[in-house]
Amino acid sequence: MRVHVIYAHPLETSLAATLHQTVIENLTEAGHEVDDLDLYKAGFDPVLSAEGRSLYHDVPTNRAPVQPYVERLEAADALVFCHPVWNFGWPAMLKGYIDRVFLPEVSFVFEKDRLGPGLTNIRKLATVTTYGSKRWRAAVLGDPPRKNATRFLRAICHPRVKVSYHALYNIDRLPRQDVDAFIEKVGKSMRKF
Repeated sequence: MRVHVIYAHPLETSLAATLHQTVIENLTEAGHEVDDLDLYKAGFDPVLSAEGRSLYHDVPTNRAPVQPYVERLEAADALVFCHPVWNFGWPAMLKGYIDRVFLPEVSFVFEKDRLGPGLTNIRKLATVTTYGSKRWRAAVLGDPPRKNATRFLRAICHPRVKVSYHALYNIDRLPRQDVDAFIEKVGKSMRKF
């Protein structure tokens, strides 16, 4: 299976970087073809400019600035997002990627009087993420990153997409053995992906 991994964290020494590496290594070990996109290393521009917004519904002109990223999405059978949760949301870099690349006729299509999924090639979808807060606090606030990963992204993929969400909460206060156990759990999940 061709798995497109989308990673967003600026620090190479972060827990997110360790998890990203765990994802890549275990998917590769399992025999998948991995297309790894590190948004920071790639120098992705997350800003949706005035011109970009004005061309947003102009298909295919809207694709031109991000065509290589669109092609990678369209070539994938599965997606794995690897990122931290900051301020109860996606990092700005990842949000900007979604805003600029998940365009009309890419992530959604117009079908008569309604919108339909555009990424029907995606049959598996996973998120690997970390939170600084406890799970109960995220739940009280509605846990937007979890909803985005398990509802929004599900809605734009194949109707039978299999979704998994791997989250480690309260990372700044956990004992090292809990962190290591989560890393192992993510590795095991990616080997079974």
